[in-house]
Amino acid sequence: MIILVLIISHLIFWVNLTTSQKVTTNNNPCGQLYLTQSPKKSKNLQINWHFTCENLPDTLLLTLGDLRVNPNAQILYQINPGSVIKGFQATQIPFKNVEFPGNWTVDNDYPDLKAKCFDYYISSRRNKEIIYSQCFSIQPAWMSNFGDLRIGEMMIPGTHNSGAWQTKLPGFKNYVLNQDKNFWEQLVYGIRYFDIRIGRYGNPPQGFYINHDFVKCTELVPELQSVANFLKKSPNEVVVLNFHRFVQPRDFLEGYHLELLRVVRDIFGDLIYPYSRFMHPKGPKLREFWQSQKRVIISYRQDYFVRRNPWLWPGVQREWGNVQKLQNLENYVKTKISKPVRGNPLNALMAELTPNYRNFLQYVNTNLKDLALMVNQELSDWVIENNRSDNLNIIATDYFTGNDMINVAIDTNFRKLQRSFFY
Repeated sequence: MIILVLIISHLIFWVNLTTSQKVTTNNNPCGQLYLTQSPKKSKNLQINWHFTCENLPDTLLLTLGDLRVNPNAQILYQINPGSVIKGFQATQIPFKNVEFPGNWTVDNDYPDLKAKCFDYYISSRRNKEIIYSQCFSIQPAWMSNFGDLRIGEMMIPGTHNSGAWQTKLPGFKNYVLNQDKNFWEQLVYGIRYFDIRIGRYGNPPQGFYINHDFVKCTELVPELQSVANFLKKSPNEVVVLNFHRFVQPRDFLEGYHLELLRVVRDIFGDLIYPYSRFMHPKGPKLREFWQSQKRVIISYRQDYFVRRNPWLWPGVQREWGNVQKLQNLENYVKTKISKPVRGNPLNALMAELTPNYRNFLQYVNTNLKDLALMVNQELSDWVIENNRSDNLNIIATDYFTGNDMINVAIDTNFRKLQRSFFY
């Protein structure tokens, strides 16, 4: 009788798992097909595909609405890929100032936790029959599927220089900004790891800013408050805040660290999951975060303060190639396997090109948006090939809506969940 109950419960689990997958994963029978957003000022939509089936689609359609539901949905853009199995097409369809679906606004206390689609869909068609269709979407509650995975074994999408999405320094935006979305927007899309560098310019808390090296970008407190606000609205998400560098002033005094830690503690309070709580080398399961109601990890790259504050996690190990050529970055990404160090189960692969500004004249025409565009067109292939994403923990990118890493992470975590179920 007990065995029968276990079998039935496992079958129910499997049905629920596969049902969830149909909603959230890329089950395209013909390979990859997805929409991204240009980092350029236009914010135009981009079509990405890499087909692996023998009988290729003959048409790709960007529509306003889902053709599977509404055959008369407006066609905004059409491509006939022919024999081109891998391609990228920038469109002239702008995607900017578009409201989040599901009432995901800062002021709404009860947004829809289910993944919701924007009105833009990309579909593949063969002989006038729709093969696959996927929307451009937000993922505000994707972690709720993975309670049995440990934080250190998951694939987690993140951003590099997360706070560098605005600056008042004229003439330098193309060389300073790595993002175009604030923390709230990044969270709603599905980002869960934030790479933070701190500058102090006056009395706390208003004196703390998020920097890109010596450049002041974004006031810290409002960004952290938006994280706390998001966590209260989406009760199963876990966020990693990695305070990676303390760049301004160069002599970042002990008193400045203590001021900063007080600000962080005041904002997050009981939401902080202390480092001392976990015992497993891969860290706690997501379910443990949920049960404790503590769902923010504060990682701090200053061992002195970590030792004296048990609520701080050691700095996340960041794998940074510091390369300037796409081929070198590809080689770097393809050889990396997450290897946590110093007892921290988290490890971040920084998947971006880095201009060498020490030779500024050589890179005077180098635009960070152009570099991100180059990387984001290729990154999904690098990570998906041979299930390479299974060996990654955190992956941090520039202009993240230009790639598909959030959906790749969700697919990867479903695969890991299935594997843990069977083995």
